[in-house]
Amino acid sequence: MSHRVLLIIAVTFCCLWATRGASAQTVYEVEGTIYGPDSKAMVNITVTLQNHAGAQVDQDITKNDGRYRFAGVVAGTYYISVKAADPGLQPLLQKIELINTGISVTNYSKERFDFSLRRTAASERSPVVGTVFAQAVPPDAEKEYLSAVTSISKGEREGAVVKLKRAIQLFPTYFLALQQLGLLYIDTEKDQQAIEPLKKALEVNPRGAQSHLGLGMAYVNLERPKEAITELNEALALDRREFRSHLYLGMALIQTGKLDEAEKSLRQAYSIGGPNQARTAHLYLASIYSTRKEYQKAIAELETYLRENPKAPNAAKIQEAITRMKAKL
Repeated sequence: MSHRVLLIIAVTFCCLWATRGASAQTVYEVEGTIYGPDSKAMVNITVTLQNHAGAQVDQDITKNDGRYRFAGVVAGTYYISVKAADPGLQPLLQKIELINTGISVTNYSKERFDFSLRRTAASERSPVVGTVFAQAVPPDAEKEYLSAVTSISKGEREGAVVKLKRAIQLFPTYFLALQQLGLLYIDTEKDQQAIEPLKKALEVNPRGAQSHLGLGMAYVNLERPKEAITELNEALALDRREFRSHLYLGMALIQTGKLDEAEKSLRQAYSIGGPNQARTAHLYLASIYSTRKEYQKAIAELETYLRENPKAPNAAKIQEAITRMKAKL
């Protein structure tokens, strides 16, 4: 998730975010087991690893023991998506943080994440919109795309960009490659470059919710809130359970000064994503309350963020902001 916008919107909390990058590199093996409502391990469940922009990094299908595994995952922020073929089982999206633990050399670590899918009441199920999008992709283009996904999983982003471009050159309307390239550009903070492939992806498949979300994210980061709001509303029309669409819509609305609407969107993002996935919403809510000079509310949001994220690299700066606001009460 990009943090650049917060630096612009909430100048009160300057330097909240730690800078990216480190001299050392920690490489993870991520594994776990998927359980069903009866607590039994589930077979043939699709488990996808996504980067913070929503681009697929790796994918696995659970075996007879319900296990999945992703190898060679570099430190960073990711989402694990779990989906069953049974529409009666609620899909799951879980944010995970893989931290750089080394000092000066590459080191390796293992993390285990087990998940349980639960039954969804018929009244809670999201309606199916449209049809599943599929393409007949030429084998050579698909080979480049799959190689790019492998490169992303290894942290080889520049190589992945080259391979995705080759895949698109071989098959100019390759939806997944266009979408992945755009999301990868966002992940590497090249938001302007992300716009063209994401727009082309939507020309191929206008119902690509992740492409609309990606465009919305790019426009927010580029401070083009009106365009961001349009794309994020399109994303929400296709998938109202995607907390990132609500979160970025809140950010875009802050940029336009529509603080009441922004507050509602951020609350909705947190309601869906919860503390594990959407705790960043507290920081944006704090910026709204600080702008309104509602310092008690702003302090409460920042303190909640620190409780939910006690190891946040920006904890000291947030605590300083809390102290400054308490002095204004």
